[in-house]
Amino acid sequence: MPRRCHSVKVRQRRPHSRSDWSPMRCWNLFLRAAFVLLAVAACLPAEACTTAVISGRATADGRPLLWKNRDTSTTRRNEVDVYDGERYRVLAVFNAGKRNAVWMGVNSAGFCIENALSRDLGTDEETSGPGNGGLMKIALETCGTVEEFWALLERTNESGRGTEASFGVIDAQGGAAVFETGANSYQMFDANDPEVAPQGYLVRSNFATTARGIEPLPEAAAVAGTYSAERYARGCQLVEGCLGEELSVGTVVRRFFRDLADANGSPFPGSVNGPAGSLPPVVDTSSTISRTTTVSAAVFHGVRPGEDPLQTTMWVALGDPKFSIAVPCWVGTEEPADALAGEHGGPIGAIANTLREWNLTRDRSGVLTAQLPQIWSDVWPVEDRLLEAVAEARERWGVAAPDPAEITELHDALAAEALLCMQGELADMKAAALA
Repeated sequence: MPRRCHSVKVRQRRPHSRSDWSPMRCWNLFLRAAFVLLAVAACLPAEACTTAVISGRATADGRPLLWKNRDTSTTRRNEVDVYDGERYRVLAVFNAGKRNAVWMGVNSAGFCIENALSRDLGTDEETSGPGNGGLMKIALETCGTVEEFWALLERTNESGRGTEASFGVIDAQGGAAVFETGANSYQMFDANDPEVAPQGYLVRSNFATTARGIEPLPEAAAVAGTYSAERYARGCQLVEGCLGEELSVGTVVRRFFRDLADANGSPFPGSVNGPAGSLPPVVDTSSTISRTTTVSAAVFHGVRPGEDPLQTTMWVALGDPKFSIAVPCWVGTEEPADALAGEHGGPIGAIANTLREWNLTRDRSGVLTAQLPQIWSDVWPVEDRLLEAVAEARERWGVAAPDPAEITELHDALAAEALLCMQGELADMKAAALA
């Protein structure tokens, strides 16, 4: 049995004075107008997540990775929170101000989970029980390993669920799997099994292989014409293109989160790191991984067997990741940094969504790219410093559990640096627009 985390009390968030968050108070007035525009987005295709489960045998450092770009038109406002669950402490991404469902998260046992909606796993019969986000919340509060999540699905098979999704999971013992899960059935695909995942990874978008009677990792031709097939094919290309020494948490953050290429590698030949000149003026994002409906992205950097599970790091970019920055989070922190939390969404996400609003096409189906090279030239060096700081910290920790005070201080400092960067980007773009 995985050991339980030491008890950590969540301190109450102090009320802000009138001088606190003065930039945010000014932005809120502006953002209210932006949120009116967001209502238009409700007519766009929703729930179009792209995910991958990558076992330690495929990564540069032997630690598993779990990635998700979250797409939805129901809300653009996400936040991060941490709390003590029934059995484990939980760190997760929520819809702002709501705690009934988790959309990706990690617990103090090092168990991580995310999902991609698969309507083809649904049923015409009326179902009850937890839905996709509700099941993930239960799993994080009660499951310490992939096997325990498997047991949870067994128990709820009989009582029923409101699920229709592919759930990606990793744990601190090296487990890595996908579970295609309907209301009363599921199928497990083990990313550590060479027959199931020859290269040690499994990609999922918005179709289930069990529903279509195809291989667990099908060739692109086998799913041609299926909704989300282009994103699935591109996801496989991204992972295949950097297997081994290049497949790291930094690669996922930089290339996967913001990828604007189609299944043929256009308009970004190779990766998101292509020259600025490779960007066309407009990119139609209907079939790209990073879309106009992308509201957040996360990659979980797991641990090797024997390392303390509290080192598991959730890198999260709130808002549209093309216009955002990834921030490291740990379940052992006392509470999430203010830059990532708030009943109306984390401030970093609010800024990213505002930048996005200023760079959408008129019909909101694509992104205008003229500002992206400048945004990336400002944001990515800061993001690189955050990645380096975390790599140094994890090297320093060795296999032991990080000190709660140290990990909270590190999280707060890096989140503050990220927020300052995003504040500067908002000011720069506003000045450019006025000019």
